[in-house]
Amino acid sequence: MDYQLVRSKRRTLALRVAADGQVEVRAPLRLGRRHIDDFVHEHRDWIRRQQAYWRARPRQHWREGDTVPHLGRPVRLRVTHAARPRVELEGDILTVAVPPPALEETVREAVEAWWRRQARDQFQHSIERQFHWFAARGHELPVLRIKKMRTRWGSLSQRGYINLNLALMRYDLEVIDYVVMHELCHLEYAHHGPQFHDLMDRRMPDWRRRKQRLDQILPE
Repeated sequence: MDYQLVRSKRRTLALRVAADGQVEVRAPLRLGRRHIDDFVHEHRDWIRRQQAYWRARPRQHWREGDTVPHLGRPVRLRVTHAARPRVELEGDILTVAVPPPALEETVREAVEAWWRRQARDQFQHSIERQFHWFAARGHELPVLRIKKMRTRWGSLSQRGYINLNLALMRYDLEVIDYVVMHELCHLEYAHHGPQFHDLMDRRMPDWRRRKQRLDQILPE
């Protein structure tokens, strides 16, 4: 079974199946390839179930009348023509004006560019609102970067960047706050061990409930 291998300073193996069916394995830096292959083989049934789940999942369309999630609520697309892309939200109608012909990919790109502008304020506000405890611990405010990521909702780099997935704009602020808090807790602990989860419990007691909601809408 083919897979993409990502090595890092971690202690355990982890599997992830992306929406396109690609298998990603995260492994410790010096773990032998044979052990990794055996791990993938042992989990082949789970991998196939995940791939089947993604194949059966309805595809997001970007046409007149289609529904798109925006900050946790559905909005209906109204597609019109214009010389330059323009996106406006009024109530539950998202008007997307694009140059003709209004191809789905063009509509999607216009919405994602609009999301990116919206996300800059939404994500930064969430970071700053939750950072006070970490500031008191001596940490510096991480610099926000917004990315399209297939296998992660967020990450924290050693160079001081907090990377957040643009697809989080599909979710409400509770879920966005969870992902931000998860990454901020990595300022204290770079791993996902008991200390990390204990800190998550203290900083956001209902984080597990919020995390479960991430399974309802995932990036394509």
